[in-house]
Amino acid sequence: MITVDLRGGIRKFVGYPQLRVEEDGITIDDMIDYIENRYELSGKIKKNEIMVAINGVDSSILGGGRAKITSGDIVTILTVVHGG
Repeated sequence: MITVDLRGGIRKFVGYPQLRVEEDGITIDDMIDYIENRYELSGKIKKNEIMVAINGVDSSILGGGRAKITSGDIVTILTVVHGG
């Protein structure tokens, strides 16, 4: 099971601070697609406006959208663009 911590605007869109996902061996892009489909957020998650970390490491160093996520990982998704 993968734990997904949601921070910022994405937390508001989904309505939960944390998700548990049973998928294994998926990519960051797959995870974003899963969340968009599961919570009917088509087009609301803009990949250039979020930061994703896998176990505290910025996913851009791990392969970006192609970075693999496996069972036991903690994925943090943070909206980096927001209004005041």
